[in-house]
Amino acid sequence: VTAAQGPALGIVKSASPATYSAVGAIINYSYLVTNSGNVTLSGPFTVNDDLATDESCAGTGSWARGAPTTCTASYTITQADLDAGSVTNIASATNGTVTSPTDTETVTAVQSPALSIVKTATPATYSAVGAVINYSYLVTNSGNVTLSGPFTVSDDRATDESCPATGSLAPAASITCTASYTITQADLDAGSVTNVASASGSF
Repeated sequence: VTAAQGPALGIVKSASPATYSAVGAIINYSYLVTNSGNVTLSGPFTVNDDLATDESCAGTGSWARGAPTTCTASYTITQADLDAGSVTNIASATNGTVTSPTDTETVTAVQSPALSIVKTATPATYSAVGAVINYSYLVTNSGNVTLSGPFTVSDDRATDESCPATGSLAPAASITCTASYTITQADLDAGSVTNVASASGSF
């Protein structure tokens, strides 16, 4: 009487932590690999993950039906992963003869887009109508994701705000924008000029 042999492997993949927020964060993957068929399978058993490069399985010569083992791997987050919003990778297990179905796991980015602005003025004083105050705005990507241009500065007194043409701004990168303001008699009479500025971009 002939056996109806059904060799098979199953894989269940999990990830820790479930979110990431910084370049260099490490996602640790665990793969529960099971002999899901009806015959004993011979090793060595391996896991192939499309993003990881350090897959490792506990050494075992053979697995009886239903026997499980746990394999591991890790992946280091890049800026592209933060910008994308998530990382999904695919894994399968094999002993060289039998290969499991694939299993995927998605880990989500905690995206924090932000801009900061530091404003300076030259000169620091004025004494005549028509004097020109030149403003410089250091605009920095203070978040954890790449921002898209064009970038602009809005100043409540100036009308000639200008920023360099920039397609994108990586985290910690900055550009310098400029503007100017011409002193009026009212500014001299008031004793000072205070203006407010903000920067904007896209995400």
